[in-house]
Amino acid sequence: AIIGPPDVKVKSESGSLHVDFIGPFAEHDHDKWPLKHYYGSWNYRILYRKKGSNTEVTHIDTKHNSEILSQLEPWTIYCIQVQAVIPEWNKTGELSRELCQQTTHNGVTPVWIIVTVLIGSMLVAVISVPVCFFSFLYLYRLTKHVFCPSYIFPQHLKEFLSKPPSSSQFFSPLPQEQHLFYDKLTVISEESKNQSDETEDEASKTTEHLQDSAQEDFES
Repeated sequence: AIIGPPDVKVKSESGSLHVDFIGPFAEHDHDKWPLKHYYGSWNYRILYRKKGSNTEVTHIDTKHNSEILSQLEPWTIYCIQVQAVIPEWNKTGELSRELCQQTTHNGVTPVWIIVTVLIGSMLVAVISVPVCFFSFLYLYRLTKHVFCPSYIFPQHLKEFLSKPPSSSQFFSPLPQEQHLFYDKLTVISEESKNQSDETEDEASKTTEHLQDSAQEDFES
């Protein structure tokens, strides 16, 4: 009997190819029965190769209905075929239709990307922390200057402004018991001084004349 090809589905994920397959089937009374139920041993053989290359075809045998093809080159197209194998009879079934699928990145981050990300993160942290600190300090000082200025309004002006506008007493009166001490100051001009000196000279001369007259009278 001829063993037909199985039905195959291929899915690319994380640098690997996930291959699912089922069948072939035998039809009986409009029902389908897997042929593997009629044989003592049953395997599936997966054959895959790079598309457009003359490399050797690699094959894997499995007893399951799915297989993950790993250790593949990333961003590479692989073509896959699956066939049934009966080891006891040394018999192989027909190959399925060829399915080609491209692999993606293998999910392993290169070392140079890890180092670059770490260095970049450290630089960002070193730069952002001081910038945030000084920005916060500047905003704090600005807010404090606007809402809580350092200038203190004089107390006497506060009291003055707190009084009603109709009040006529602007300044507090001096205490009644306070005594004022002062010295007498006399201002004499230059002319008055000269006149005073002349008067003193005349008075002096008159006094001398009177004294001389009195002396003469006494002698007489």
